[in-house]
Amino acid sequence: MFDAASASDQALFVPVKLDLAALRTQVSGGGLVPPLLSGLVRAPARRAAGTADSGAEGGGAALRERLSGLSPAGREEALLELVCAYVAGVLGFAGPEAVDPARSFSEVGFDSLTAVELRNQLGAATGVRLPATLVFDYPTPTALVEFLRDELWQDGAAAVPPLLAELDRLEKTLVAALPDDAGRDRITERLQALLAAWGQAGETPAPEDADVAEALETATDDDLFDFIGKEFGIS
Repeated sequence: MFDAASASDQALFVPVKLDLAALRTQVSGGGLVPPLLSGLVRAPARRAAGTADSGAEGGGAALRERLSGLSPAGREEALLELVCAYVAGVLGFAGPEAVDPARSFSEVGFDSLTAVELRNQLGAATGVRLPATLVFDYPTPTALVEFLRDELWQDGAAAVPPLLAELDRLEKTLVAALPDDAGRDRITERLQALLAAWGQAGETPAPEDADVAEALETATDDDLFDFIGKEFGIS
């Protein structure tokens, strides 16, 4: 069937089983592939380890700055686009749109060589120290995005960039506003109340407050009325 299709002047479908991982290894080692298969396998761009390491910190800072003004959903989308772009580059795909985010790396032809290449390139781009088993620990682009998101904004820090962006917008609005004295007083009171609430939000409740909260949680209706009466001096 292959010989008949090759001899024909027409474009025909041909059933062929290809070992793309082996072909990529062959190309990366300096070997050649038959011209008929040259469009399927491309040699990945190589980068010296020292160059990747030296730019890792700057790459991570630049990425955080670029994503800082985005919503959580926007950050997820941008990180997914980044991951798919590098996957496409390593595998020689036409572009990130050719990468299925839900499909595992092993299914699309990743081997040990391309896994290391992806790990190095993403590490340089994000500034995150990535494990050598990256594509095996996080086997799809979607899973990898979740990992990168948590590494880029650890310990709840993911909420900081959008909050700062909101404060920037509020600052511009306040500076440009020209309210009367009564309006300024109302706005000032709201800002002071907001700042006080923000200060209390991260505080650990005092032991006595925790005891009161626990007591109220298990109290009967009579206990609650008695507590309220004592607190406000009406019993």
